[in-house]
Amino acid sequence: MTKSMFSKPLFLKPQKRQRDAKAIEEPSALTTPIRHSYSSLTPIDRQTKKEEDCLRKLREECRLANISVSDNIIFRFACYYDFNFEKARPAMVEKFNDPHLHYKMDDELLDQFQNLVIFPLPRLRTRNMKHEVLYFHASRHFTATMDTQLLIRNMTYIFNDMSLTEDQCRNGVAMIVDLNHWTFKNFTPECSNKFFKALQHQVPTKVEAVLVMNGPRWFPKVYRHLFKKMLSKQFAKKVHILKKPQQLQNHLMDGCEKYLPVEMGYSVDSTEIVEDFVDWKRHTESKLIVNEK
Repeated sequence: MTKSMFSKPLFLKPQKRQRDAKAIEEPSALTTPIRHSYSSLTPIDRQTKKEEDCLRKLREECRLANISVSDNIIFRFACYYDFNFEKARPAMVEKFNDPHLHYKMDDELLDQFQNLVIFPLPRLRTRNMKHEVLYFHASRHFTATMDTQLLIRNMTYIFNDMSLTEDQCRNGVAMIVDLNHWTFKNFTPECSNKFFKALQHQVPTKVEAVLVMNGPRWFPKVYRHLFKKMLSKQFAKKVHILKKPQQLQNHLMDGCEKYLPVEMGYSVDSTEIVEDFVDWKRHTESKLIVNEK
């Protein structure tokens, strides 16, 4: 594993704007004003103008309110709400200062990552090659002895790391939920409700698929009568309960086996993934601190 497998933050320097949408700096390339007659626009141009207008209005709102919000955060909220200003504005006003959007790799979060409960699977993508993938080994979280809020912080920290570029924000992420060895000791209704709320709404990262595998026989019934009620109808459509582990390959890219961890019966060392990820994030965060000074 090398640290280069993790995404470099590309929304960080507003004064250095690049035109390539796949490698942009702080502002999206879509924020450059384009003058044209709205009535003569093609559908693609209309969408572009809608996006430009939404981003411009959100920036103006921030300026008028005298609040400092990075272009990464503005773009994430705009994109999450499909560039609908009327929806993005109140959400951003409520959430722009949410600590879950701004956590750093401190000692508490470092300890949580070392539990190997939730971590990214670098280079892995879904079958359409769009969505990056993270892995949740649910049986490693014990509600009696572990803080669910820290688990949520763990998850949203990865969401933030998978929302650093324009393409990442547009494409969203997928999550593999591995229920191997999962028992009633690993959840309570209260903790599950907190987790599912965070999964859907805590930060503006699109979760496009949740792939649940290795569930015990009784899981489908618990899901229908308990967990599904904690999800919006729209989000519930994104949850896929796989009857056999082999079905996972129907949702992931060709050759996915070489990116899957040992917990799933493959060869990638989870400890090495987490160590590389933590080292990379601490390195990039330390560089940001130096640059800010």
